[in-house]
Amino acid sequence: MNNARELLSSRTGPRTMSFDGIAGGPTTQEIVAALADVPQGLGHELLQALWWPESGRRRREQLRQAVVGLVAPEFTRQMHELADARAEFGIAKASMGWGGGVVTDVQRREVRRAEQALNDARAAAWPNNTMEQLGVLAEAVIAEMVGACECDRCGGRKIVPDPAGAGVVNCGVCGGSGWEALSGRKRAGAIGADWSAYSRFWRPVYEWMLANFRAAEACAARQFSKALTMAA
Repeated sequence: MNNARELLSSRTGPRTMSFDGIAGGPTTQEIVAALADVPQGLGHELLQALWWPESGRRRREQLRQAVVGLVAPEFTRQMHELADARAEFGIAKASMGWGGGVVTDVQRREVRRAEQALNDARAAAWPNNTMEQLGVLAEAVIAEMVGACECDRCGGRKIVPDPAGAGVVNCGVCGGSGWEALSGRKRAGAIGADWSAYSRFWRPVYEWMLANFRAAEACAARQFSKALTMAA
């Protein structure tokens, strides 16, 4: 798969020659045709943004649409859950001693449950201005992907031998991503935030986007590699 990415990155037209004089390797036309076989979407756009920057710059609008298409539904879902939790808490409070009646233990428990659900929804929700900051976040995430190095501990394999002695487990150093992670301070600087703001508000958004970007790009790279193999 890395070889396929490198082919896209090089985009050199001539085929290489073997020792017996037979041409080998895909041509530029075959590489471009294989890329066209990758379904449109975030992975397709990231494959070009990361490995064919010239094309990626021409497709900034397509990339923007793909990023919005990924993030907006999740942001909307969180906002709906927060609104529902807030409404349930309000209803539970309004129900206590309704019409001058006696406040019951059941009502008190319901208020406590609804309040905890509201606190949980608030803690899980991304910042209100997430969509306004989406361009900055996306550029920082892509920049991290461009400069990422394989994890020293697992060598990019994502797994390591189980210390208990049987099988394998996710690498604890990279969290099973296969990549060396930037520090929180560097990520904070990349999005123009201080460390405390990143840690408190932006880290969940950033890490969610990074994980989903990597998954989408890896899927697209597999499809691109398969298309190259079929063209060979």
